[in-house]
Amino acid sequence: MTEILRSTFLFEGVPTNEILEFVREFSCEEKSFQKGEIIFSPERFDRVLAVVLSGKIAVTKGRLSVSELSTGSLFGAAALFNDEPEYASTLTAKTAATVLYFSQESILTLINRDERIRMNYIRYLSARIRFLSEKVDTLGEISSERRLARFLLKNADDEGWVHGCNFSEIAGRLGIGRASLYRELTKLEEAGVIRKDKSGVEILDPEKLSRQ
Repeated sequence: MTEILRSTFLFEGVPTNEILEFVREFSCEEKSFQKGEIIFSPERFDRVLAVVLSGKIAVTKGRLSVSELSTGSLFGAAALFNDEPEYASTLTAKTAATVLYFSQESILTLINRDERIRMNYIRYLSARIRFLSEKVDTLGEISSERRLARFLLKNADDEGWVHGCNFSEIAGRLGIGRASLYRELTKLEEAGVIRKDKSGVEILDPEKLSRQ
């Protein structure tokens, strides 16, 4: 467990024996989840910083797949020190998974006590700000057609299908109107690049889509 924690941004440069002492001191809670079990949802979550010790966890917004967490991944920072009543996404165990929780109080104590951990956390937050800033810049620079093409290619499975398409959510994520999204989808479908039905969107010509 300590080697996994050392691989995270929070404990970078912190010796293994000190990490073990931290875990013991704060009685960090270890939880296990079965495949399909919801770990966090917008309505039910804890103000903790969590480390995935084993397994895989799917991150979704509505029916939209956002990312996948695996051993060494962290989550919870977005809600750790704010008072928002809802969590930003839903986390579901994709396989059996084990997670270690650091409470808000324990993280605050570690940040105040240890300069290494404090600087690690600041660097992490700075990196997130930079990432979001670059994402905003990208959204402002490329066309809605290109944004849609990138989204479809990124979220397609091995057979070329993008399942669980809630078009309202996709439009919001891409920063375009729903009417614009439907218009772009129709153009791609008429060009023979994609096919959409009730189960999702099938990419028929990924090479042509990548040139959009």
